[in-house]
Amino acid sequence: MLNAQLQKILAQLENHEKRIRALEGFNPPSEKTVLPIGSKKEITLAELIRGKSFRSGQQKVAIIVGYYEKISKRSSIREIDIKAGWVMGKFDGKYRSNLLERAVKDGLVRDLENGTFDMSQTGEKFFSGFLK
Repeated sequence: MLNAQLQKILAQLENHEKRIRALEGFNPPSEKTVLPIGSKKEITLAELIRGKSFRSGQQKVAIIVGYYEKISKRSSIREIDIKAGWVMGKFDGKYRSNLLERAVKDGLVRDLENGTFDMSQTGEKFFSGFLK
């Protein structure tokens, strides 16, 4: 009985959060995308990183950008998308913008100077190694 009530409360909170984000103009991308190589199963960012370990927050940012670019096939990735990816991926801690700055400085992510980001060659190498 208590578990059912808790589930109902959590569902209501999730619904409220979605509505608030929509009102604020924050619409995160769809969580599900189709796996490459013709697979019919869908994968989320959280499923992609499950069981993996990272040495830094910069690597986490690089994985989020790589997920959007390589798996979701998005060409324009903004910082708000990376922040949404942090939530979707269920990463520990809070996203901080200095992690993106460090990922750019470390050469994992490129700043395209127009408010968008993509993978650098080093970042692509890191992402492909992560998928193996």
